[in-house]
Amino acid sequence: MKKIASILVASALTFSSCSDFLNVESQGKLTEDVFFGEEQGALMSINAIYSKLRTWDLIGFSWFGIMELPSDNSDTGSELADGSVPRLNTINNFTYDASTSELNGWWEGNYKAIASCNVALDNLGAVKNEALRMKCVAQARFFRGFFYFNLVRAFGGVPLITQVQQPGEYDQPRAAEALVYDQIVSDLTFAAENLPTRQEWGTKELGRVTKGTAEGLLAKVYLFRQDYANAKRYAGQVIDRKEYALHNDYRDLFSPDSYYSNEVMLADQYLWGESQDRNKESEYLKWQGIRGAGMGWGMFSPSEALDKAYEAGDPRRTATIFYDGDVLEGKGQINFKKEIPPRANKKTIWPTSFWNSNSFGKHNCHLYFLRYADVLLIYAEASNEIDTDKTAALAKLEEVRARARRSVHPADMVVDLPAITETDTDKLRELIWHERRVELALEGHRFYDLIRADKVVPGYAAKMLKAHGKDNFTMAQHATFFIPQKQIDISQGVLTQNK
Repeated sequence: MKKIASILVASALTFSSCSDFLNVESQGKLTEDVFFGEEQGALMSINAIYSKLRTWDLIGFSWFGIMELPSDNSDTGSELADGSVPRLNTINNFTYDASTSELNGWWEGNYKAIASCNVALDNLGAVKNEALRMKCVAQARFFRGFFYFNLVRAFGGVPLITQVQQPGEYDQPRAAEALVYDQIVSDLTFAAENLPTRQEWGTKELGRVTKGTAEGLLAKVYLFRQDYANAKRYAGQVIDRKEYALHNDYRDLFSPDSYYSNEVMLADQYLWGESQDRNKESEYLKWQGIRGAGMGWGMFSPSEALDKAYEAGDPRRTATIFYDGDVLEGKGQINFKKEIPPRANKKTIWPTSFWNSNSFGKHNCHLYFLRYADVLLIYAEASNEIDTDKTAALAKLEEVRARARRSVHPADMVVDLPAITETDTDKLRELIWHERRVELALEGHRFYDLIRADKVVPGYAAKMLKAHGKDNFTMAQHATFFIPQKQIDISQGVLTQNK
C-alpha cells in the first residue's frame, strides 16, 4: 500500500501467535482512551489488519493448499526430495486428513486476522473524529467479512466471533453456514455504504479498500449464494460508477509496475523496502517460480488441463504459463530439471530488472484477491441466470475477451478469440464458467468456482476434476475441508468435524 504506515505496535493490536486462536487474554479496552482516541492509534489499528494480507498463512503454503492446489488448474510442483511435496500431494489428490497442516494454517491465519478486526471494532468508539472513525469501522468490517468468506467457503459453518473474547468465552461452537453468510453480508453492506471511493481516497491512499471493493465482494458473496439479483445489482453498481476499469493489457496487469492499476480492487499489500519488515521475501512469491533456476521453490505448477483449456490463439495462455525452454530477460533460456513439472506461473515471473536486491522473492509482484474482470464476469453470469435477453451478459463477457484479444505477446502471435454469441442459458453459463477459468487462472478462484457450479449443475465439479485425473474427489467428501483436528482438540470437543 502506497502510504499506509508501518505497524509499530502490532502486538498491542492483534492476538498472539498462540496455537489456540481464541485462548488469548482480552486486550479489548485497555488502551481505548489513550491509544484509540488519537488519530494515529486508530489508523494503526486498521493498518494492522492490512498487514495480515501478506502473512505466511494467508498467502503462503496454506493459500496454495486451500485456494489453488485442489483445482484442475494446478498440480503440486517442486520435487519429491522436498519434504513438503508429499503432504501437498495429499491436497492435490484429495487424500488429505484433518491433521494436514495447511488446513490449520488457513484456519488460524484467518481467525488471527478476524481478531485484529474485532480489537479495532471494539475500541474505535473512542475516536473523536467522526469521519475518521467511520472510515476505520468500515475498513475493519470489510475485512472481517472478507476473512469470514475465506473460512466459510473452506469449512462451511465456523465459530462466529464478532467481539473480543473474554475468559470463559474462548471455546465457541460452529455457527450454521447461513448465519456466517448473514454476518458477511452485514459487514460488507456496511462497508459498501460507508467506505470512500477510490477517487475519494486519492492517490496517497492507493491500496485501501473502497466502496467498489466492498460492492464487488458483495456481488461475489451473493453469486455463491445463487442470489443472482443481488449479485447483478452490486456488480452493476461497481460497473456504473466507473471507479474501476480493465487494465489495457492482460500480461502487463501482473507486472510489478501495475500494482496500482485501476483494475486491482484488493491485493496482498507486499511492497519491498518500504520498511525493515518489508525487506523480507514475499510469502506468495518465494514459493512460486522454478525450482533449481534460482527463482523460488516452485511448489505448485499450472496443470496440463489448464494448458489445454485455452482456446487456440488466446493470448492469456502465453501470459499465464511459463514453459520449459522459455526465455526470461536477464537469465536467458530456462530449462526445467527433469523431475520438475514443465510449467510455472508466469504471472509471477518477470525479468530480473524487476527483482529487488537481486531476489526473485522480493520483486513487487502481487496476489490479487479481487479485480475488475472478476466483477464483469460476475455480472455476466448473474445476468445470464435471470435475464431472458442475453445482451447484457454477452456485452460484459465480450469486454473481458476484447481485452484478452488486445494483449498480444509476442507481436506476431495469431489471435483467434471470437466474440461469443450463444444465447441458450445453459450453454452460455458454461461458457462464462470457462471464461472465469482462463481469465482468473492461478489466482485462487477455480476450486471454489467448481464447488458452487456443482450446486447449479450437479456432477460438474467431479466431471472437471476427474477429467484432469483427480479421481478421489467427491462433492459429499470434499466440498468443504476437514475442520483442523488441532482446533477440535483445543476446543475440547466443542468444535465438531465436517466429515
